[in-house]
Amino acid sequence: MQIIYYRKHNRTDQEMEVIDRAAHKKHLLKKLILWDILLFSVVGILGPLLHFAAPLSASFPVLNFIIPLNESVWEHLKLLFFPALLVAVLRRLITGKLQHGILTTFAEGLLLSMLLMIAGFYTYSGFWGMHDLRIDIGLFYLCTLFLTVYTHFRASRQKKSSLSGLFILLLLTGCFFYFSLYPPNIGVFQDLSQPLQ
Repeated sequence: MQIIYYRKHNRTDQEMEVIDRAAHKKHLLKKLILWDILLFSVVGILGPLLHFAAPLSASFPVLNFIIPLNESVWEHLKLLFFPALLVAVLRRLITGKLQHGILTTFAEGLLLSMLLMIAGFYTYSGFWGMHDLRIDIGLFYLCTLFLTVYTHFRASRQKKSSLSGLFILLLLTGCFFYFSLYPPNIGVFQDLSQPLQ
């Protein structure tokens, strides 16, 4: 009978460091995917709920700042912006310094997503000469997916601090509040349920 002895391989410190980094990266990827699922779910569920919250605004006037007041493209951007803002703030509070520039990532992603929503709406409605609720809903979820993918890939590569992102998010919030009260007379603020003036 032959006895085979196996010598236990002793890993060097450098090999252990590589293994630790790989395990850490895998762990972070799982956390990022959970944040992505949360972002898509919150925006995808809360956005449409905000659309149908208009009857509540009579009892709670403060809701007028975060729900669409009419059928304009601008007011419908609130459906994407405010739920995503909620996730951004939660993520910054929970992850803290681990994701230093996460608010900047969200600010960039939201600006691009909102521009995509505006461009998509005017492109398809200009092409067909009308707008369709089904396409509007599809466009909303496409922009939500874009925001989710953008934040996923940019979150780990963001070099800037969250201060610039915080400024942009506060500025956008202020714009939504101000233009809810005083909408300018330009196309993106035009109530599409009313005839053009």
